[in-house]
Amino acid sequence: MNNLKEINKNFKIKSCSYIKNIKIINTLEGIFVVKEKKQDNDNLYAYLEAKNFHNYLSPYLKDDRYYIYPYIDSVNISYEEKAYNMVYIISMLHNKTTFYKNIELDTIKEIYEDINNKLNYISNYYNNIKLITEENNYISPSSYLLLRNSTLIYQCIDLSKYFIDKWYNLIKNKKSFRVATIHNNLELDHLLIDNNSYLISWDKSCKASPIYDLVSLYKNTYDKISFDDLFNIYNSKYPLLEEECYLLFATILIPDRIDLSKREIINSKEVYLFTNYLISTLSFTSKYYTKEANSKTQ
Repeated sequence: MNNLKEINKNFKIKSCSYIKNIKIINTLEGIFVVKEKKQDNDNLYAYLEAKNFHNYLSPYLKDDRYYIYPYIDSVNISYEEKAYNMVYIISMLHNKTTFYKNIELDTIKEIYEDINNKLNYISNYYNNIKLITEENNYISPSSYLLLRNSTLIYQCIDLSKYFIDKWYNLIKNKKSFRVATIHNNLELDHLLIDNNSYLISWDKSCKASPIYDLVSLYKNTYDKISFDDLFNIYNSKYPLLEEECYLLFATILIPDRIDLSKREIINSKEVYLFTNYLISTLSFTSKYYTKEANSKTQ
């Protein structure tokens, strides 16, 4: 980063290093992290400050190309505790930045059709894989594992269709929906903790339904911690509306597209992780379908 010293002539760099592709500079003024600007977050930080949300890290210096942040030597805590802290922080972020936006039917239809198109595509994709696999004389271990668990794929597709239909039938009769500032890139590595807790990496932040933060959090934590606990904590601080729950469930139930053209050891690992995702997601979402079905029969 040859232009770094031009940010401030008094910014004297002693040494630099990398931690997971993050540039760390040691200067006479202290230790800092250098990040290239992917988007201008100045207005975002001002907005968060105005909304009394302080769990972000203010840049120490900035120019047209870079943000320079103070280096935080984050406290080492358990994965579970860090996940709980993140849920508290995003629920606070959503609470403090929520507003209601008028519903445009075209936008609602676009979301509805987008999810249905994804479900139809993924259904056809796995139908084709199933047909090709069944015709082969030799079935690779990864293909066999995928074929053996194909029922899970179609269960997720069917349940996602159920929830997105429920969402559409409910939301189309409403005049407004909730929008908040969302981080939109929630990974536990993006939470730093010392005397305060800081969410970092706001480059994908936008104003959207708060459920999309839960989508990214779920996909990054489902295999390491019970998402029921995180979901309950979040709901106790920022209760989701019925239609928001439906959209959340429909979105996380959409199966990923597994590419079986890689080396067999990689294919087998990806199918194994994919199967675990399907099982975990069905376990998490189906109880809400069961509760609803039971309430109708009583």
